[in-house]
Amino acid sequence: MLPPVVNPWGTLHAYGELLTRRPHPLAVLDVPDEGCVHELAQRVGILRRLAPVTVLAPDDTCHAALLEAGATNVLARSMPIEELAARLTADQRWIARGPHVRRSRKRDPLPAHLLPAQASQRVLLNLVLADPGPWCCHDLTRLLGSAEQPLNRAALRARMPRLEPHLGRLGLALRRAGGWGRFSYTVVPTAGPGPASPRTA
Repeated sequence: MLPPVVNPWGTLHAYGELLTRRPHPLAVLDVPDEGCVHELAQRVGILRRLAPVTVLAPDDTCHAALLEAGATNVLARSMPIEELAARLTADQRWIARGPHVRRSRKRDPLPAHLLPAQASQRVLLNLVLADPGPWCCHDLTRLLGSAEQPLNRAALRARMPRLEPHLGRLGLALRRAGGWGRFSYTVVPTAGPGPASPRTA
């Protein structure tokens, strides 16, 4: 069946659900019309780093480009609702078997005292722990912005260093590489031995 809650692109609590819910959920990216197809392959490539993605697309959408970008499946929005629900259920059933789940996502949830107090920072921390990177700044600004407007890169540069104290408690650090035009973030082990806390595999 279709997801009970529909969230706009950029909804942080929805990203948090994709990153932490067990069993691993399916992300359904609903593209209502051809005007929303711009940069769709890039968005699929970003979202698949959080969860497997099935795209509901207009009839004339190029399925091959979305599959190459990492979509689990691409379904036509014009499909009869009964068939669409059956196909989404089949996708979720396949995901539940688990062979495709990345090793980096197989970690225990962090205890509450290691999580940031701010919800947006908790999502960012879970994001970089689930997939240590590298994360391109353009991908992060697309992911954290709205469908119409990416997050400002200055805002991203302000947010990311706030993760460092929380990563440090896990024996990890955030490494930034590149220049002002294009830069990336990668989670790396610190030089010294970290505490006996949950760590990224």
